[in-house]
Amino acid sequence: MATASVADVGLGDPQARLRVYLANRPSLEPFAYPGDVMPLADGDIAQINAQEGNHWRKIFNVFAKFLHELKFNGTEEFSRWQDYRDARMLHPGSGVALCFGGPSTMTSKPSHQVLLMGKQFAEECGFFKTDGAKWLDSRFASNHSGSVVTPYFDYRQLSDERIRYLVTLLKG
Repeated sequence: MATASVADVGLGDPQARLRVYLANRPSLEPFAYPGDVMPLADGDIAQINAQEGNHWRKIFNVFAKFLHELKFNGTEEFSRWQDYRDARMLHPGSGVALCFGGPSTMTSKPSHQVLLMGKQFAEECGFFKTDGAKWLDSRFASNHSGSVVTPYFDYRQLSDERIRYLVTLLKG
């Protein structure tokens, strides 16, 4: 199982097999600068949502909907994505992490699935300079190492239909 690389900082399972990288981070301590990948505990997502507002609420909700649709690492134990979000997502053993900043490498096959949230962020990370980087359509891109660029985790940008498409990309 993969361990966090030195460069990975964020929220979730330090042993995550699926890592979503994004440009921003919550401002609320201790979540803003955790030092490495910090597992969340019960109530942490609700606390971040209460303090940080709608932006982070959307990210967590869309992430939970995506993972539930993917049937990733025990999400099928929960009948509703909301229950999964509140009870297991980004907790120890969840297998997922939200990482702040770009991945340490996109040129070799990582030991975990890499998703980059947003076109502009992917460009800033140098994704489109990697081997085989190509647009699959106007919203999703991939490269030979299996990294995928997704729309930002927002209801309008990563709608339910686009979540289903992303799931087919990852399972295909």
